[in-house]
Amino acid sequence: MKDKVVIITGASQGLGRELAIKLGKLGVKIALVARNEKMLSEVKKEINDNGGVAEVFVCDVTDVDAINSTVSKIVDTFKTVDVLVNNAGIWTNDKLEEKDKKLVEKTFMVNSVAPINFYKAVSPIFEKNKKGHFVFINSIAGFEIKENKDYAVYIASKWALTGFTNALKSKYDGTDIKITSIHPGPIDSKIDKNAGDDWGSDKSWMMSVKEVADAVIYALNAPGKIQVETLTFKKTNWNN
Repeated sequence: MKDKVVIITGASQGLGRELAIKLGKLGVKIALVARNEKMLSEVKKEINDNGGVAEVFVCDVTDVDAINSTVSKIVDTFKTVDVLVNNAGIWTNDKLEEKDKKLVEKTFMVNSVAPINFYKAVSPIFEKNKKGHFVFINSIAGFEIKENKDYAVYIASKWALTGFTNALKSKYDGTDIKITSIHPGPIDSKIDKNAGDDWGSDKSWMMSVKEVADAVIYALNAPGKIQVETLTFKKTNWNN
């Protein structure tokens, strides 16, 4: 991964932040993407203070024009892109949607549409270079599990991402453009608190962002033509 240029969306906090910091220590050049410039700058400082290379790119991932402009700025800065990690995501459930009627649309825009628009902005670079790696941070909710009954809209947004990623796997089969779909179980990333929900103080059933970041890096480090297509993992006691 050394010297590769990696875009990470949702890089200001949670998994995106942890992944950026870990990759920075491996000599990766990081394009930090999110809305909060202050938080992104703090991540950049931590990476650069440890000898890494990172730059901040403020972007609302629900705005397709902002996405296209951001990718152009990243290419101007780093000259290319080697990896796109579509990590930005939000949480919702029936209770939250009752309070905010626009949350249904926002959930699909962030969890489903934004990764598609980032893919469309980056794919011409990968296709020109005839190599690259698309990583989609999905969820175990993107598969059939009994818990899906409790948060239908969130599930639907993740299933949409699963379907899109599967289509890309077929499209790029036989090429050096890799597609990886990451499906972790619950992560202690404060995604619940950011949404205005609360999953309680007992986080023993959740994975840490450090554990999940290590799993993503494992997929990124697959050598040569080896491709980790789908990676699913969770705590053994997650649904007790």
